[in-house]
Amino acid sequence: MKLAIYQTSDLHGYVYPTNYVKEQPLGILKIGSYILNDEKNYDASLKVDCGDLVQGSALAHYLSKQKVQKNPILEGLEFIGYDAYVIGNHEFNYGLDYLNNSYKLVEDKIINANIEGLTLNTKPYKIFNFNGFKIACIGFTTSFIPNWEHEKNITGLKFLDPVEMYGKYEKELKEQADYIIVCYHGGFEKSLDGTNTPTEKLTKENQGSELLEKYDSINMVLSGHQHRSFITKINGVVCAQPLHNGQKFSKIILDTETKDVSYELVDVSLLNDEINEGLEKIFNNVESKLKDYLDKEIGEFNKDILISDIFEARLKGHPFINFLHQVQLEASEADFSVLSLFDSAIGFKKNVSIRDVLINYPYPNTLMVLKVRGDKLKEAIEKAATYFVIDNGKVKISDGFLVPKVQNYNYDTFGGFDYEIDLSRNFGDRVVSMKKDGKSIDLDKYYNVVMNNYRATNTSIYPSYEGAEVVREINVDISELIINYFLKHNNIKAIEKSNYIIK
Repeated sequence: MKLAIYQTSDLHGYVYPTNYVKEQPLGILKIGSYILNDEKNYDASLKVDCGDLVQGSALAHYLSKQKVQKNPILEGLEFIGYDAYVIGNHEFNYGLDYLNNSYKLVEDKIINANIEGLTLNTKPYKIFNFNGFKIACIGFTTSFIPNWEHEKNITGLKFLDPVEMYGKYEKELKEQADYIIVCYHGGFEKSLDGTNTPTEKLTKENQGSELLEKYDSINMVLSGHQHRSFITKINGVVCAQPLHNGQKFSKIILDTETKDVSYELVDVSLLNDEINEGLEKIFNNVESKLKDYLDKEIGEFNKDILISDIFEARLKGHPFINFLHQVQLEASEADFSVLSLFDSAIGFKKNVSIRDVLINYPYPNTLMVLKVRGDKLKEAIEKAATYFVIDNGKVKISDGFLVPKVQNYNYDTFGGFDYEIDLSRNFGDRVVSMKKDGKSIDLDKYYNVVMNNYRATNTSIYPSYEGAEVVREINVDISELIINYFLKHNNIKAIEKSNYIIK
């Protein structure tokens, strides 16, 4: 028989084909409508979501603020007929109550072999029987979550090593199934060409390659988390990871008699299926309420501060970046501020609504204030400066921030003081000036530095913050802090001049 396997991952709450500024070819409605039509062409289907489902969009943010009995995002996937779900790291961002309420509807379909302590009734794996051909789907979530997530959001939970846990279940999987699929909210830490060359620091955040190196019983890996876009064979094993926000999804056709497979990443921009009315109806009520919420105006600038070129904004500074530093410094009362400009950032028009805030800052990050010595702050700026290289006389993004995945979010700007970077100098010696009110920053003095919780805790990227004392935590979403800043100040003058020079 011909079995169609459909995999989504990192949908991040994108339902409608829009980011609530303009129409975009993505989302659950388009994917689901296609699958419901396409699966009729095959003898059977298997549908898996690999996590980061209920966080990341304006709709997801809105739902997190409501006391919904059933999360419509899960209702939508159930309408499509999903068979298995993996929990992603961002599922924990809004707390365990929200996670539990959202996933209660599908708890009997959650495959979870490495998170201990969840109150949901999950199983490590599920066996699917297709006319006697048995497929085992085992679920894993990156065990690196405690390095990012607030303790209050993961209280009582243990995140065990996926590679070790696969070893625990391997024997019974082989005994019970003809075909084993690893469904993993995590990615690949080594090259996909079969040579297994490390492509990132081996922190155990991503262990797809390690799983394949250690076990030869795995037939397929459906992955996520890294927001990459690929489907390929690695030493004979089909490995897939669809693009985030529902821009692409995996489609694999398995012949259960011969075990032959064909596969593709379906590009949602190429789909023209009519949106399924039953699927869309699930979201009609919440969508109308969301639009009213998003359109509420909360403040204004003296002029538009839109971003026309995000690379230029990162390189030369921008009034929007200056504004975000203002927000962080006022909320934290810190000496200095650190932040990255997200790829979703578009800046603000003169009149600002809640919609504008959530588009520019879609993540539920919070703030932490660290006690950082001046020389360590300089090290952090040096690290940020590695984002840029000079190639044939032009400043470009370093390959290390583009391959194997785009990591623009790991480039930081710094606020509350002036600094200068000279890209012609050797790595580690590019910071030529750090001044506050015309005086050089004392490299032996400690300063209070505010940054988001991801940066403060994920010190493998910025090791200069490792072991720094936590002075204060501000457990309010940064998007909420931005909204509150507008409500407090209402009329804001844009700061045009950048506080840094990169040449």
